[in-house]
Amino acid sequence: MKQIFKEDILYCFTPGPFKRDRDPIEMVEAQLRGGADVIQLREKEMSKREKIDFGIRVRDLVKRYNRLFIVNDDLDIALILDADGLHLGQEDIPISYARKWFKKIIGISTHSIPQAEEAIRAGADYIGIGPISSTSTKENPDPLVGLDILRELNRLSTIPFVAIGGITEDNLSDIIDTGCRRVAIISDILTASDIELKTKRIKQILKSK
Repeated sequence: MKQIFKEDILYCFTPGPFKRDRDPIEMVEAQLRGGADVIQLREKEMSKREKIDFGIRVRDLVKRYNRLFIVNDDLDIALILDADGLHLGQEDIPISYARKWFKKIIGISTHSIPQAEEAIRAGADYIGIGPISSTSTKENPDPLVGLDILRELNRLSTIPFVAIGGITEDNLSDIIDTGCRRVAIISDILTASDIELKTKRIKQILKSK
């Protein structure tokens, strides 16, 4: 299961605020058809009950495609949904506590080399690093980390890392040129008029570079 984080991956998300008047399950499936390797349940405006109900549908869909299903922030929901992984932020519960209950993949968001090093020491299975570029996904985004941090992590990280934040089809080649071949993309995919086609194009860039 963790092997996928050792390869080139495209890490995608449930629609959240980008749903608008579209079917959120169809938006998820369009990403899966396009080649998404991971789908993260990231629905900050839903109640826990809504997340569970929606999460069951997303989990079952992701399983049909034999991809990874990861839950953002919520340990209890990850356990209830029997998710493949749990993703924690810097302000969430410590990985040492989560690990007592959750025995699968645990990832941590990081925004600097010291945070990345601490996540590695704490036993994370992978880290997210960003934001790489300007992003509209978060209301109060962390300071940009730029591309040099990806080169540094290529040198020092002993676990897989995923670049996130402001990554688009247009700047993906710059990310890959640093040696980083694992990317998480939210708005550039979820705001596309044809989500499946957008996902396919991005996946093709990952494969061809």
